[in-house]
Amino acid sequence: MLGTEAISLCITAALWYLTIMLLKQYSRLGKICQEQEKFAVNCNSLPEVAIVVLAQEEVDKLEKHLPLFLQQVYPTDFQVIVIDIHSSDGTLKLLEKLEAEYPLLSHTSIPASARDISMQRLAMTLGLKTACTDWVIFTQANCFPESNEWLANFMNTDIRGKNAIIGMTKYACCNNWLMKKRQFFRLWQQMLWIPFAEKHHPYRADDTILAYRKEFFFSHNGFSSDSKLLVGAATLLVNKNISCQHCAVSVSKKAHLLQDNPLPHTWMQEEVFFMETRRHTRYKCMYRTWYALKILIPMLYTLSTIISCSMWYQNSIVMGILMALYVCTYIVRDITFNKTTRQLNIKSYHFTLPYLCSIIPIWDILAWLKWRFTNKKAFRKKFV
Repeated sequence: MLGTEAISLCITAALWYLTIMLLKQYSRLGKICQEQEKFAVNCNSLPEVAIVVLAQEEVDKLEKHLPLFLQQVYPTDFQVIVIDIHSSDGTLKLLEKLEAEYPLLSHTSIPASARDISMQRLAMTLGLKTACTDWVIFTQANCFPESNEWLANFMNTDIRGKNAIIGMTKYACCNNWLMKKRQFFRLWQQMLWIPFAEKHHPYRADDTILAYRKEFFFSHNGFSSDSKLLVGAATLLVNKNISCQHCAVSVSKKAHLLQDNPLPHTWMQEEVFFMETRRHTRYKCMYRTWYALKILIPMLYTLSTIISCSMWYQNSIVMGILMALYVCTYIVRDITFNKTTRQLNIKSYHFTLPYLCSIIPIWDILAWLKWRFTNKKAFRKKFV
């Protein structure tokens, strides 16, 4: 019996060590941000760039957010291109009005008659063809910069030999509990795939902020391999064509974009759509293994601690050590996670952190179940 108890303690100790090592990984994104904060904007090295904004029936968002892109302070030439996806809500009239005020703004439209191709991918391709610059930043009408220094800070990264720049987007307002949960889940994902892109391979990217080199896009035929897939354009663009040696990351606080809060069905729909997108990604085994370990190891450690406590409940010293180690994991997680949130200028999570971490598997399972019982043809329909 003593041998079983000793084995239980050894397993618990090993799982505790692995849990601490995994929890410390929360700090990697914050360290990347901190390193980039140290560098001042070098006006002589910033390239000419085009900002391509995709919009569909979003005239109110364009009216509110587009001037913020047009008023950027940038040392070299830049242009803003709006790709209108067959809107009928007065978008064209607004764009014509703004073009008279801002010479750097232009627009083009995709007609409703376009067939058999993802409108998202067609819009991005059209934006690249329209741009007069080598670098193109893709974003959406429901996103906007926090200040007029956003563009300069986002492009203030080492782009020598790079073909893509991955950035960060945050939700604009997280004053209620629901949005705090959504912001947490988004941040938790970013803490995994952004450092993963820098060290291993760019597994995914955010559709709301991605910079891409125009010449490289056309050299590998753009979206030819997945032109009809409804979503995941940014993710597959970097996943299939960009290596970590040719991918830059720009996550300093002033380089973030803000995004309007999504509607409830929109938020869940994005998670379901990513379940479909990841079917088409490369390097999925490595990333999914890393993702699973981040969830499973802490859960196994909790289970092992409970089992060990049930075996050693009569030994107060051992029980005290087990409890102290378990509390230590909460402290490490709180320190590393919230240090990163402060570095990223995101509101910290303290007492709610254990609960939010525990429901990540539930979110994933719900999204997977909804995706599993969705007709797969719905992910390849003609219109975005």
